[in-house]
Amino acid sequence: MNTAYKIILFLIILISVSFNLHAVAKEIQSPNPLSENQEAIAEGRSIYRANCAYCHGLRANGKGRGLPKSADLRKFKRGYTAFFSTVVNGWKTMPAWGSAGQLEYDQINKIGAYLETIAIKGSNWQDKE
Repeated sequence: MNTAYKIILFLIILISVSFNLHAVAKEIQSPNPLSENQEAIAEGRSIYRANCAYCHGLRANGKGRGLPKSADLRKFKRGYTAFFSTVVNGWKTMPAWGSAGQLEYDQINKIGAYLETIAIKGSNWQDKE
């Protein structure tokens, strides 16, 4: 085989592999039913600021005015189901339903959708399989 055919074959294989990897990556998503819903994300930002920002900070970086060492929610690594459970049931120093009162499940999903959009490298909103 001459060099031109080898290069073409290599490119075809490379393109095929990249399409397959992209398809696999698209299949693994957060179980949050409102992920990528722009309206829910905007509402989630408002709900977050009203109910969560005091402790976790306006930027969700854990630098709010509440308890010291509040979680940096941009770095959340436990998956969406753990996030939802934490808000509903509480976790360590965080009270159940947050400190501002009871949140509806739909509101929690909206907050999660917003937080997914500001997550930083190394965070994990997908659940383990």
